[in-house]
Amino acid sequence: MPRSLLNLSPRLRPAFFCLYLAAQLFLLFRAQKSPDLLFGFQMFNASSQLKISLFRKVTRRGRSRVVPVHDGSWETKDRSGTRHTHRWQDRVRYPNLATLDQFVHASYGLEAQLFRLQFALRDFALQLSNDEETEALIAEVDTLKNGREAGHVRLQADRR
Repeated sequence: MPRSLLNLSPRLRPAFFCLYLAAQLFLLFRAQKSPDLLFGFQMFNASSQLKISLFRKVTRRGRSRVVPVHDGSWETKDRSGTRHTHRWQDRVRYPNLATLDQFVHASYGLEAQLFRLQFALRDFALQLSNDEETEALIAEVDTLKNGREAGHVRLQADRR
């Protein structure tokens, strides 16, 4: 029968125990610093909510302005004049982030969802190769943290 990797000699067992304990403590303390509490334990889920409104920063006729994105999609033309449709839900499939203009539950806490939303905005902005107008994507987020007073957060991801 083959020997197990964890069948250590009596002299190596205390070293393995200390290394294992140090790794667990590292993960525990790191969890408290990360926005999504990865490897952290929360006995009760937060009851926070958020509402995402999506906007585009566009330049037309030399002027920069912010345009709302209705129903998560918009049409643009590329340099050759071909029309392209961009849909938020085609790229962002996580239901809590794909739902726009209505309050949804902020799973894993409000900070975790805002952290993930910033990455989703950045990813989507980098994929806009056929959009010559859009300079940046902007998310205006209304927040309710555990039923307390409302807050507002603005996240932006530039294309360049």
